[in-house]
Amino acid sequence: MARRAFTLALGALGVGAAACGGPLDEGEWLFDAGRYPQAKQVFAALEGESASWQGPRQAEYALYRGLTLGALGDAARAARWLARAKAIEDARPRSLSRADALRLDVALASGP
Repeated sequence: MARRAFTLALGALGVGAAACGGPLDEGEWLFDAGRYPQAKQVFAALEGESASWQGPRQAEYALYRGLTLGALGDAARAARWLARAKAIEDARPRSLSRADALRLDVALASGP
């Protein structure tokens, strides 16, 4: 039930990403399309590369990895990725777009 509420709350924001902008955008698009297992695979494959990314891109990656894990019901791992996105956003405000910052807030408020 909590997982469904989490997913519906995030989907209600209606934010989409273009799949043509690279693997991170593809993962976001898959998430927005509700294709969570595929999005999880894309984000897992990007983990090594993401370590070298700067604040905004790393925050975006952590956010969508956390959202995806949350949508799949893995609350503990989702919480760690969402906390990472929050830490980046707190250290560097506006690292996330306004829509993504809202998604982060909704996800954190929804809790596990």
